[in-house]
Amino acid sequence: RIATDESIALAGSEETDVQGLASRISDTEPRYSFFRYTHEVDGKEESPIVFIYTCPAGSKVKEKMVYASFRRFVIGAASQAGGFEVAKKVRRIYTLHG
Repeated sequence: RIATDESIALAGSEETDVQGLASRISDTEPRYSFFRYTHEVDGKEESPIVFIYTCPAGSKVKEKMVYASFRRFVIGAASQAGGFEVAKKVRRIYTLHG
């Protein structure tokens, strides 16, 4: 997550499967999430990294702007530090109706 002083901090690190993913991501604050999606394709196991950016409708304007502008930096920094490549990027902007 991005703190009020605009520094980036790890909000948590938990193992989950696809079914539990949504419940692990905050529905009240913007978040960046990295998810290793392990599945089989043609009998071969694959585990690409998926980057997920979520922004609930009730987020403050400043939060929306900061998270949107930091997105590329976070992907690059995390990829470099973790030694991985993001295979897919997903963005979910919540509306008042979900």
